[in-house]
Amino acid sequence: MAQNLWLPSYFSSGMVLQQQMPVYLHGRFRPKQTIFCKLERQPFDDRPVSPLDKDYGLIHEGSVEADDRGAFCLELPAFEASLDPFTLTIQGGRQTRVFEDVLFGEVWLSGGQSNMAMPLRATRAKDNLETLANVPYVRVLTQAADGLSRKTKTYEYQPLSDLVSAKWIYGDQQDAVSQVSAVAFSFARALHIELKIPVGVIESAVGGSLIQSWISRDSIESSQAIKTHIEKGGFYRSQADWNMNSDPEWNAKQPAALYNHKIAPLKDLALRGLLWYQGESDFTSPDYYREALKILTRDWQSLLRPASDQGLQFLYVQLAPWYSGQRDPFKLSEFNEMLSAVRRQLPCPSALLPSYQPLPTFDQAPEDWRHPVHPDNKVPIGERLQALALGLCYERKRLSQAPECIEIEQVGNKLMLSFEPVGEGLRVVSGAQRLRGFAICGPDRLFLEAQAKLLYGVRVLVWHEQIDKPEAVTYAFNDLNQDANLVSQELIPVMPFRSDLKPSRYALPAEWTHCEALSIWACPKLENPLETGWHPAWQTFKGKSNFKVEPANKTEGDASFHITYQTDEDHLFEFGPVINYDSCYPPSDWQPFDTLSLDVFNADQQMKSLSLSLLLTGDESAVLPEKKIVIAALRWQTIKFKLTTLTPEQKSSIKGVSFMLEDRKNKGEIYLDHIRLARPESK
Repeated sequence: MAQNLWLPSYFSSGMVLQQQMPVYLHGRFRPKQTIFCKLERQPFDDRPVSPLDKDYGLIHEGSVEADDRGAFCLELPAFEASLDPFTLTIQGGRQTRVFEDVLFGEVWLSGGQSNMAMPLRATRAKDNLETLANVPYVRVLTQAADGLSRKTKTYEYQPLSDLVSAKWIYGDQQDAVSQVSAVAFSFARALHIELKIPVGVIESAVGGSLIQSWISRDSIESSQAIKTHIEKGGFYRSQADWNMNSDPEWNAKQPAALYNHKIAPLKDLALRGLLWYQGESDFTSPDYYREALKILTRDWQSLLRPASDQGLQFLYVQLAPWYSGQRDPFKLSEFNEMLSAVRRQLPCPSALLPSYQPLPTFDQAPEDWRHPVHPDNKVPIGERLQALALGLCYERKRLSQAPECIEIEQVGNKLMLSFEPVGEGLRVVSGAQRLRGFAICGPDRLFLEAQAKLLYGVRVLVWHEQIDKPEAVTYAFNDLNQDANLVSQELIPVMPFRSDLKPSRYALPAEWTHCEALSIWACPKLENPLETGWHPAWQTFKGKSNFKVEPANKTEGDASFHITYQTDEDHLFEFGPVINYDSCYPPSDWQPFDTLSLDVFNADQQMKSLSLSLLLTGDESAVLPEKKIVIAALRWQTIKFKLTTLTPEQKSSIKGVSFMLEDRKNKGEIYLDHIRLARPESK
């Protein structure tokens, strides 16, 4: 019986083919029959063309004979990118396939899990689609989200020969564009605008997927470490017990399941590079993931045809900050640290994008995507990946990787940090003055939040007033590192790091001590992750108050608090920071410290006093016996509370802090700034 002329579904009208690379048109027809092809070129502006112009009209013809099983491969020559549309005609016997509006340009493949799959409709860009979806020369190859269909209801043990429900859509089809990956589309859009050539991107990400599903079966079987990890997770399946679970989402986690359905069908397709954003499902196993990522990149390199002699360019993204519920507040940081280190071990040119900036908000996502693990500001991620691609792949004078700390020099009691690459220089994001995110330690290996100063956009000076002999430094090294704010001029965040791996106690963020913000990004209770967001940083317990951020009158940082208050009937105004949100990892441990200091400015010049009270685990209170007088003077004054009356058990179980201000005039105003915990002075 005659066999229909078949080609993979990604060969269709509207497709983008990789420039400067021969195109292999794999297909099937009747055995030993000849298949013909011709390629015609039209000017993009429909201008009249002379029949003598060899650049237009029929520019290529070819033929090939199918083998004994009907398989064939037609080869098209390499073409430079242009906006000109081509028409490709393939004929076998009386059957003809015509593909119109074919473009040559840059082609990328995007993969990963939900943060890569998150569509534009679910992001902050959803209200700006009319502006974004205006690029007809950007094309996106979509496919079945989970790789399945009515005909393909379960995952196959062997690789498929074609994608499921593949379709090329145009970058000016607003409704269709709203459903595609926000990261992938914004990357392709920005690249097209910069290079002024067509750009195609192939979507393949699957929400909730594990990296094992994206690796070939042969590679999994050849790595005992990978196989053992999958077995321990309960997802290993051989051909005998394949698809034994009735849940398709569970079956997608079987080894090689998504590779077989969404990657293997692209065999021999020419590409420039890969975009990868995955790991939320694997972040508790960084050592395993390191090996798996190296295997994945080798797999995909050998399957696809790189447009560069160096191999497929690999751009990937660190995981954005979120409170995962791990009692170790550095688990996510250690995973991202591994992603940074493994970049130098991958078998291809690669660049890693930190994603602690922009802020990981998710409040504008629709209900089906609203979760702290899905930051909704995705367009900047795609655009920053494009900026790295320009430096890595396209020889533009741009950063080819995120800035990294390359050298640390001790200068007295300070550390001088050098970074590369810095491009046009580093800066503090959003115009802030205080450089955030650094911590240093001395010989005791207790890291404390450090002061930092940016020097000439290329170096950073880091110090702590109580550390005379600094030994090590960290930057943005905690799971909730969204307050770190050092970026390049192109807004590429500086790579988080720690300068050594010696056993240490690491500092957690304590933004409340800087008196600069009335709200903090926090998760009050792990049981209610959707409540993650902006929450009060300070609260009033007794009396009434009005807090304002005052940037003009301060002792450090960007601002202070200006507080107007009214006391209760006992002449008390009690207030304090909120430090018991689950994402603050309560209780706080103050065992290393013996003093709490704060700066106050007595704006109304009224006599008043200040006391300190601590709430401990078990709702026990510890009121320090000292009552400090706030003198009636128009100047900043430092008030110190000794913590020496607290037992070690009390110091290690602090879940609340409150300041009790006593004012006999019952109302007044005061400025507050620069709260700090100090260790005992060395003798």
